[in-house]
Amino acid sequence: MDSSNQHNFIKTKSKGEMPVVGIRVPSWASFTRPIFRGIVDFIRNNEKWQLQTLVDSTNEMAPVLIDENWRGDGLILFRYSPEEAKIFKQYEIPVVNLSAECLGKGFPTVIPNNFEIGKQAAQHMLTLGLKHFSYWGDPSRNYSIERGNAFEQEIHSAGYNCIKVQIEPDHLPWDNRWVKMHERIVKELSRLPKPVGIFAKDDMLGSNIIRICNEVGILVPDEISVMGTNADEVFCQISTPPLSSVAYPGESVGYEAARLLSIMMNGKSIENDHLITIPIKDIIARESTNTFAIEDLVVTQAVQYIRAVAPVYPIHVSEVAARSSLSLSGFNKHFSQHMGHTPKEEIKSVRLAKIQASLKNSNDKISKIAKDMKFGSPEELSRFFKRETGMVPKEYRSRYQNVNSL
Repeated sequence: MDSSNQHNFIKTKSKGEMPVVGIRVPSWASFTRPIFRGIVDFIRNNEKWQLQTLVDSTNEMAPVLIDENWRGDGLILFRYSPEEAKIFKQYEIPVVNLSAECLGKGFPTVIPNNFEIGKQAAQHMLTLGLKHFSYWGDPSRNYSIERGNAFEQEIHSAGYNCIKVQIEPDHLPWDNRWVKMHERIVKELSRLPKPVGIFAKDDMLGSNIIRICNEVGILVPDEISVMGTNADEVFCQISTPPLSSVAYPGESVGYEAARLLSIMMNGKSIENDHLITIPIKDIIARESTNTFAIEDLVVTQAVQYIRAVAPVYPIHVSEVAARSSLSLSGFNKHFSQHMGHTPKEEIKSVRLAKIQASLKNSNDKISKIAKDMKFGSPEELSRFFKRETGMVPKEYRSRYQNVNSL
């Protein structure tokens, strides 16, 4: 064997030795880093593994390659080639896939719920008072198709149209690809009605859209609100203004992938088409969607007040109307004409969203949430929640804080 390639080969463990597990995720994507935290969390509480991954050590450490020549006890991969899959199966190396693009192509899969990503992005965009919406995706990618379909469906359900912009970067020549992307984005931006809300398939595209808007003099978020996916800190923060994004549930993906791989390495057979989808918990709202596109001052001030106060206090419509120059009935009519729903429905929506966020992202007891939001009792909160969602809070929390089990 060529000594230059020796780092590719890892002797399979003998009985009693620590398993060797390889992890391969995109090095350019900071949103994948929490995957490691999830994997480490699993092995810290369950079993010890020797982890191997590709790292840039400025050549101070022996390089590790995880390819078709790698030999260890298990792999967690973000995409793989057909040739790699064939060889891993030949050597009976258990593999867990983390990409929707390799779904059903040979190994069990753990991925975020892409349909829910699109749905939640639409729900966020619909709170901005916009009348025009656009999804920017890649028709050659499964995750993009799922996110786009869900976004479009939710927008249609609200009574609006969704303009789809499809760009396939891989079909553009590598040399000067960014130039072709720039030309296409400028062209598509010029066609869109404004103001408009754009949901991009990922943060790289969302960040690129914002950068080009700045170059051509389109105001973000005043003329175009932009939202991405993954909450990649680098792409979101290099944007001016910073990019809003649906967060990638990396820790849960990593934990479930490690749990699944452990089961496989311990001899249990898992179907190749086995799929675990991870619920989406967070939307990171930043300045790129910090707008409200209703020009009417009465409605704008009312919505801003409701969204500031309703999460912590059960305000009445009469209190909001009293801040305007209109009568209660006139305010109700005026608000509904501009928003498409009543101020009472806006208050309910804001309070419901606060409860949902608390249930998904904390372990606070229902009694504490009810107290913080000034409900009369936990039972009152539960009745309100079930009336609006069809579920009791416990069911909702269970749905979002537990992933599919084997």
